[in-house]
Amino acid sequence: MAVPFANEPISTDRLPTLAADSFVSVDPRYVRASLVGYFFAAVLVVIGSAVMISWAEQPIIPLAIGGSLLLFVVFGAVLKVFECQRLGYQLREHDLSLRSGVINHHVESLPFSRVQHVNVNRGPVERALGLATLQVSSAGPNITIPGLTEANAARIKALVTERTGDVGDPDNGTDDTPAPPQ
Repeated sequence: MAVPFANEPISTDRLPTLAADSFVSVDPRYVRASLVGYFFAAVLVVIGSAVMISWAEQPIIPLAIGGSLLLFVVFGAVLKVFECQRLGYQLREHDLSLRSGVINHHVESLPFSRVQHVNVNRGPVERALGLATLQVSSAGPNITIPGLTEANAARIKALVTERTGDVGDPDNGTDDTPAPPQ
């Protein structure tokens, strides 16, 4: 006799929660690293505006355009500072979570069982400041955590790799017996 299908509601009180105070902020040097592009953009706007003002018969128009562009660059830099302050990660027993967003707040969680690849990247600015970016890839969404110290990125990579390897470990209570060929 077949058991009738049931799909009972789950109380949200029983679901695990992410503790807001348990998120680890990225390294404060990441603010400097992320503002490098804005600095160069501001320098280009100022130089371009100065050249256009020197060539223009009426310097008010290039001055207004340059000032407006500089204001947008400064606004973007201020938003980036707030974004860096909000950016944080949380490692739990079974997953990795990332908190981000200034205007729209985002929290992404990636179970270790879904992780396919873990990578540490270091661009020239990050290398100069001793920082690294951790990229965790999965079959679904990916998580990228910038602004980590080199040591933290390596430790988190090792932990995620270890936990990913434990997912199919028979001692871990998970059956990893391969399916028979079809």
